[in-house]
Order: sequence, then structure tokens, then C-alpha cells
Amino acid sequence: MDILNKPFHLLRIYLVRQYVKLYPAEMFIGIAGSVGKTTTITACRAVLSQKYKTISTKPNLNPVFNIPSTLLRINPSVKKVLLEMGIEHRGEMDFYLSLVKPKTAILTKIAQVHSETLGNINEILQEKSKLVESLDKDGAAILNWDDPSSKKLAENCKGGVFYYGLDSKKCTVWAGNIRTENFTTSFELNLSVERVKVDLQLLGLHQVYAALAAALVGTIHGIPLTKIKMGLEKIPPTEHCLQAIPGPNHSILLDDTYNNSPAALEVAIDTLLSVPARRRVLVLGEMRELGQYSEKLHRQIAQRIYKEKLDLIFLGQGDAQIIADELRSLGFWEERMESNLQNSELVTKLLKTLGKGDVCLIKGSKAVRLDEVVKRIAKKT
Repeated sequence: MDILNKPFHLLRIYLVRQYVKLYPAEMFIGIAGSVGKTTTITACRAVLSQKYKTISTKPNLNPVFNIPSTLLRINPSVKKVLLEMGIEHRGEMDFYLSLVKPKTAILTKIAQVHSETLGNINEILQEKSKLVESLDKDGAAILNWDDPSSKKLAENCKGGVFYYGLDSKKCTVWAGNIRTENFTTSFELNLSVERVKVDLQLLGLHQVYAALAAALVGTIHGIPLTKIKMGLEKIPPTEHCLQAIPGPNHSILLDDTYNNSPAALEVAIDTLLSVPARRRVLVLGEMRELGQYSEKLHRQIAQRIYKEKLDLIFLGQGDAQIIADELRSLGFWEERMESNLQNSELVTKLLKTLGKGDVCLIKGSKAVRLDEVVKRIAKKT
């Protein structure tokens, strides 16, 4: 964050702080967490836009610059502002809260893993909890009941606490009868005695949690359940985020090359297991920026792969080799795995291997460019 100390940026930050004071705190909604922030932002914007003119931070941008830029886009016609408050380093949440203190805070799932920059789970939780702790007595914390960290976050909240999840007794809004059909997700959205069926164009249980968070935000802001359903069903699939697309030889590709982290990979594997398939194939690049925890976390992923007995595994280079090493030590079938593959080799092998009924999950950190693999084999359909 040293760049923020340069005169131009110091002036810009000063202007942002003064400009935000012209608008009521009720219009600002902050979203933090380890998994699902971007999808939650998208879902919240779709729901709130049913009643209010809503703007949000843009995806794929550093929040340190993205949040100030978004705040400067506010004008009198804007009624709700969604801010993705991603945390990579200590002190970033303090910076965001020095610009604006949202009236509503949404917490998505918080990963139970180590971070190179933030340390262990307790330190991660401490940084993200600052958003909830900043709420005054009129504020609202929207928390994921099914995330063990939520109860800790609620302890220091001065405002109201509202839960979303799968528990009908503990949650204000909850989901039931969740189904995956034709690579989309449907569920029953419940609020008290009201119930509507929602057909998401998105794939995966984690997408249901994003929809539930958005539904709860909509409920708090006076939007009826029928309007919430309409907003959620309009959300298009997000490119490179578990996007189901046709693959070679009538296979299906699950393009999840937007990013890679232990928590996101666990979610992606869950999704792969949830869809019907002749064979389930995993193409995996290394997870970057894990520092001293990289070996441990790659080995944990290998243990999950071994447990689920996936049909075919293709591994890239770098620390993906740790996964291969751990799988061999566990006794995974050599004939089902190939490793240390360059992207061009992955393309060749997938074109030859994938067939009708196969579902292939492709995932890796953005820097390893597995999105290029997707593009090259999807063009061959």
C-alpha cells in the first residue's frame, strides 16, 4: 500500500472521504470473506436493482483502488453501493473503513486455512471481523450460519445479526430442496412462511449461499420475495467461474480458471462430484501465493482427490508436483494420473482423452493461464 502514500493518491483519498460524507451511511453495503465475494456482489446487485439504482465495485480489480474509484462514481440517483472489501494484507480493512463505514455488512465463507500475508485462521478472522465490529446499533450483519466462523463474528457486533444458510430454525432466509440439473442449480427460497422456487443459471452449492445472502439483503431493504426471485434468476453465468461449456467429443468442461485457492478448489471439487458424469476428470494447475504453507496445502488437496477417487487427473507444473507426489505416496493409480504437463501438452491430452459423458473441471491460479487451455479445446468442439 506504499503507493497510497504518494501525494496524488493522498489527495484522491482525502477527496473520497469528503465526498462520501455527502451521502447517508444506509446506502453502503460491505462484503468480505474468503470465498464467494464476487458472486455475492453480483447477486446482491441483481436483487437490489429490482427497487434501487445500485452500483458496485468491479470484479478482478485491487480493492485498494477499486473502492475509492467506486465511491467517486456515486451521484444523487444512486441509492445502494456494494463494496467488495477483499483483504490481502493486514491493515487493508482499516483503510477501507477510513473511507466509508457501511450500514450493512455481508460475510461470505471464511476459509479455514493459512495465508501467506495474513497468517493463521485467527488472524484472518480478526481482519475480516473489523467490518462487523464497525457497525453501529442500527447496522445489520448478514452472516453465513453454516460457516463456523460466523458465531465468532456475531459476538462483537453492536448491530442486528441476521443469518442465511440451510437451517430453517436458525436462519432468517434458508434454502431447501437444492438440485443440480442440466448444469444449473435450483432451490426453494424460504422466508418465514413464504416460499418460492429459484432457478439459478449458476452451478454449485456455493452459488446458493451467494443467492441467499442477496435474498437476505433484499428482505432487509424491503424487496418482496417474488422480486428477489426475479433478480436472482436473471444472473448470467460468470466467465471462468465454474462455467459449464461444451468440450471435445461431446464432453462438458467446467471452466473455473478465474483463480485458485484451497477453499475455492474444495468448492469446485464438490461441484464436480455433484453433477452426473461418465467420468470425472480434474485438470489442475498450482495454487500460487501460499508461501510457506504451499506444500502443506497442496498435499491436503491431494488427500481430497484420493478420497474422492476421481477418474482422471492431469496436473500442471510448479507446486502442482506436490499433489502428484502425495497422490503417489497414498497409492493413487498411476494409470489415472499424469503430471508436470505444460499447457500445450494439456491441450493435446484432453483433445485425445475426453469423450461423451465426461465432465472435466479445469482450475488453476490465473497466472498459470489455464483459461488458454479452455479456449483451445473448446474451439475444437
